[in-house]
Amino acid sequence: MNNRKLFVAVLIAISSLAIAQRGGNHSRGMSQRQMDPNKVPKIGVVYGTVVDSASGTPIPYASVAIINQRSSTIMTGGITNDEGKFHIKEIPLGRHMVVVEYIGFKKQEFGPYTFAPIGKFKTEYDLETISLSQTTLQMAGVEVEGERPLFVQNAEKRIFNVEKNSLTSGGSAIDALRQVPGVEVDPDDNISLRGSTRVNIMIDGKPSIMAGGDVKMLLQSMSANNIADIEVMTNPGAKYDPEGMAGIINIVLKENKFAGLNGNVNTSGDSQGGSNLSSQVNWRNTAVNTYVNLGFRNGVRNSTGDSFRKMTFPTFENVLNENNSGKGGGGSLFLKTGVEYFIDEKQSVQLSASVSDGNRGNDNKVNTVETGPGEKHYYRTTEGDSKWGDYGFTLSYDKKYDNPKQKLTSYIRFADGLSDGETEYWTTPESGYEDVVRTNRAMNGREGENKTFEVKADYIHPFDEDTKLEVGFNSTIRTRGDEQLAFLYDETAKSFIADPDYNNDFAYDEDVHAAYVQYGGFLGMFGVNAGLRYEMVEMLSQLKSTNETFKNPYKSFYPSLSFSFGMPQILQVNASYAKRVRRPRSRMLNPFTTREDARNIRKGNPFLKPEYTDSYELNFGRYTRGLSLSLGAYYRHTTDKMQRHKIVQDDGISIATFTNIEDQKTQGIEYSVVGSLGRKLRLMFSGSIYKDEINSALYGEDYDKTATGQRMRGTVMWNINPTTEFMFFMFYMPGRDIPIGRMGSMTHSSLSLKKKFMDERLNLTVNVGDPFKLSGFNFEAWGDNWYQESSRYWNSQTVRITLEYRFGKMEDMSRYSRRSRGEGMQMEDGAGEIF
Repeated sequence: MNNRKLFVAVLIAISSLAIAQRGGNHSRGMSQRQMDPNKVPKIGVVYGTVVDSASGTPIPYASVAIINQRSSTIMTGGITNDEGKFHIKEIPLGRHMVVVEYIGFKKQEFGPYTFAPIGKFKTEYDLETISLSQTTLQMAGVEVEGERPLFVQNAEKRIFNVEKNSLTSGGSAIDALRQVPGVEVDPDDNISLRGSTRVNIMIDGKPSIMAGGDVKMLLQSMSANNIADIEVMTNPGAKYDPEGMAGIINIVLKENKFAGLNGNVNTSGDSQGGSNLSSQVNWRNTAVNTYVNLGFRNGVRNSTGDSFRKMTFPTFENVLNENNSGKGGGGSLFLKTGVEYFIDEKQSVQLSASVSDGNRGNDNKVNTVETGPGEKHYYRTTEGDSKWGDYGFTLSYDKKYDNPKQKLTSYIRFADGLSDGETEYWTTPESGYEDVVRTNRAMNGREGENKTFEVKADYIHPFDEDTKLEVGFNSTIRTRGDEQLAFLYDETAKSFIADPDYNNDFAYDEDVHAAYVQYGGFLGMFGVNAGLRYEMVEMLSQLKSTNETFKNPYKSFYPSLSFSFGMPQILQVNASYAKRVRRPRSRMLNPFTTREDARNIRKGNPFLKPEYTDSYELNFGRYTRGLSLSLGAYYRHTTDKMQRHKIVQDDGISIATFTNIEDQKTQGIEYSVVGSLGRKLRLMFSGSIYKDEINSALYGEDYDKTATGQRMRGTVMWNINPTTEFMFFMFYMPGRDIPIGRMGSMTHSSLSLKKKFMDERLNLTVNVGDPFKLSGFNFEAWGDNWYQESSRYWNSQTVRITLEYRFGKMEDMSRYSRRSRGEGMQMEDGAGEIF
């Protein structure tokens, strides 16, 4: 308790010192008889709405500061909410200016206003609608218009603007995620947040269950041109699904808010044979809004690699040298369409549908030299093909009340996804080794179905301008079936025959029923948000091949708590805690053996338990005069962590399975610097330093190891002239330790040049991926009697050309509806940072 009191006292002291120093610098030399504005009664109130003067759309996250006219001291302030509104209370008695600013727009000053309860003066001022004009920067005689920031951070989430990022033009959602601070995408397109792959990925605020449950496949098929923003929440409150140890990534698709017919069409092609065609079309009036978000993609990917493995036995050593080359790719379709009907100014109902369909092939050839005992030369060929097809429907109802902060949101959703595929592999001996190498020709097949039914409702009740209560419930019923098929090639019959030892049919049902309550409020510059979520989970898995049934019901509470203090113009402090969970998936639970090839076998663990994480964060931020600085620390304590574990048997066959390790602690520091260098360059640099501590008996009797790593990324935007933009991005992660070895460094970079025509209605973008040819990674792994080192490289040096055309009117219709595109991901009222 004493430590907590000391911690709070230090925070208050730091913030008070910053305020005092800011005020002191301006008040030196003033008369000692002048009243200190910080010590007078706080009786004033000011409120209003900030909009873009060109389109009339609200500007969220705009900074509003109350500045004393005499001393130029910042007395208080805040930022606008999602609807561009602000309401600042407890303004000290006196004469003050109101200053409103936002990156890319001209600063506006109002006043001075006298806050006093006497005579003609008032204590409350309504500034009504404040229009901000885009900034015009003078660059060697050239005027450049300001634009929406590329990156925004507030107390609850980070928002990355994909729409304005030319580096992702013509690419996939995976390419867009590579650019987001804190998000890592490895060469196999696996997504992690702060180094953890335990992340919950959502589409428009709803869980992504398309592509037969394969989120990576869905993101590979989704065009980046159809995405507006990517939102990241590392410590979400109790109102959000606790699934995802590292947090939530929400992909917000484009949705127009303009009257009439509007939209865009994008097409692209790259030097490896990939192509993309996407479009977003919207029609809207005062009563109806309908839209179509459509994308076709065809991707091609080539790779090479090598591997060395040595196993030591009592009487001999076995050495395996491999070199491989592979080619993969395929076509895909993604479609989301819907119609929204505005019953009146306060009610709307929406019906939407999503469809995803595609196929992906993969051909791989591995040349192998094996020694001990004897010597063998052969190559293994793998040919695979997978297909998926999914659809989903969502019916939503939203209602607002007389108080715009009081609202009800709800939806019912159903989705069904199918996936199937087959992989054939065989071994071919090189000349002279036919007698010592077996063909081992076999084929694996798989069929899966994933059904989800979900009901969700959220209600927000404001008590006043600063406090509110949120309640809601969420029920999700998932049913998944996985059938694994195995075949061996019969040389006599010249055909494949079923292999019953590796055939299995696995069913997995999961029901999650949850309810939450959350309270939030502000008192001056202090903010608090506390919540509690309760979940009941029923898990039932059945291995139909052996008629085995496994049950694992459990109940859990998920508390959350966050504090904020200060203003972004001086110093903003945010501290938060949340409990999160990661539930095992069907492939992790299925105990039946699956053969990937003759030497690699995989099976699940039906007794795998969910893992829980206690997550803590502390962040400091400051935004002033177009420069944003952020420094934060996080700590995660995970119990029963689910870990993929590989065992190599004496015969050289490896078995991969999943198990719970006892304990993992992760701590790290994140930093970011965002701003302008002169009038032409905008820079964004961010990174993190972290430590992972694993305590487990899995890797030995007393395995207690701490691994240290770091990540760095930078983005440069250069407005060469009003119609030409250059961007460069680089990500670098140095080598790091892993539980049974060491992972090498990883680098990714890209650059783009964008040219705008016809008042930005026509855009041409040239993108170069991996311009320095640095993509790839390597790793080392070892055990009691074996050692392995491997490397993989991708032919990712690609030139892509994208052409985009925009059409339609630009009359804003947002005043008729304030519906958020990302349901369930709204920003909490209060202070934030603009990058």
